[in-house]
Amino acid sequence: MSEHRKMKISDLKPHPKNEEIYGHNEDISDLVEKIKRSGQVHTLVVTSNGIVLAGHRRLRACKELGIEEVDVEIVDFETPEQEIEYLIDNNATREKTNEQKAREAVVLKQTLSALAEKRKKSKLKQNRLSNGVSDLVVQEGSTDVPNSAPRNGQFTDTPNLAERGEDDFVTGETREVVAQKVGLKSGHEVDRAINTIKKVDELKKEGRDEDAKFVTDVMNNRSISAADSLAKNIDKIRLSEEEKEDIRRGRKSPNSFIKRNEKKEEHKNSEEKLAESSDKVKNLEDTLVEIQKRYHDYLLGFQEDVKWLSDKVFYRDDEEVSGKTHSELQNCLEKLKSISNVMEKMVIDEFGCITIEK
Repeated sequence: MSEHRKMKISDLKPHPKNEEIYGHNEDISDLVEKIKRSGQVHTLVVTSNGIVLAGHRRLRACKELGIEEVDVEIVDFETPEQEIEYLIDNNATREKTNEQKAREAVVLKQTLSALAEKRKKSKLKQNRLSNGVSDLVVQEGSTDVPNSAPRNGQFTDTPNLAERGEDDFVTGETREVVAQKVGLKSGHEVDRAINTIKKVDELKKEGRDEDAKFVTDVMNNRSISAADSLAKNIDKIRLSEEEKEDIRRGRKSPNSFIKRNEKKEEHKNSEEKLAESSDKVKNLEDTLVEIQKRYHDYLLGFQEDVKWLSDKVFYRDDEEVSGKTHSELQNCLEKLKSISNVMEKMVIDEFGCITIEK
């Protein structure tokens, strides 16, 4: 059962997940004025250790106004995950930015998955205990079953959280539940929001605060979809300050600049491929010229060898041998000249293929 009492403001501490999700610099000036006029502070919900679960903005307002003591409701949960779920559920009706919804989605998805895993393990344990009791009954022939802990998942000393099916989170419906709880359109939008926030935090870790703020501004002022597209391409596109402002104010879509960048990349790739192709053609041309030169040198050498042989005395004296051999050598020489003529007409075309000029 929950307990109502008064506690000193100095004994109350914010829940560590609250700042992670909702930030620390929210404007509370309206709430401060409201409390100042009415003199009333709605009851805060805290744990027995003084950790605030509901009423963080009220706590800040009270500190600012110098209020020393407030009414609280003491509520303790069985697990830290239930505390987090309760904290987010109690912010369901407040006005939130898309960034805050996205951060809720990140934390809540982790929380519900952890709760589902704990329920799964608890159910397996209960089944083992049930099987053990059944065996005992069969062995002893007794119909008495020992009292066991409740198995309906409800805690008598904690508030009931949102009703849901036992296997909702095990069967892949977690993101749909998250979408409903944090106020996003669908599970698909939950995925986009989570991916965007992860990129924002990654940019901050890299010291790229301006880029992180730019993506966050688009998320809050435009849409989660636009921010997701921007986050995926923030490392590829280059934007001027004027173009960034156009995107922030909705005058232009991030996708228009992403497509522009894609066209630039395509053009760049085409130029690189063309340059690569030109290099290959040049290399082939150089190779062909070298082959042609070597063949020409070989042909000249062969001609000189034939002339040298023809001038020798032993070759001229034996007319039968010299006549037959000389004829064969001349035939070979003519064939080599024909090949040389063909080779001289060989060129490399723009596609890197060898062609013969007419």
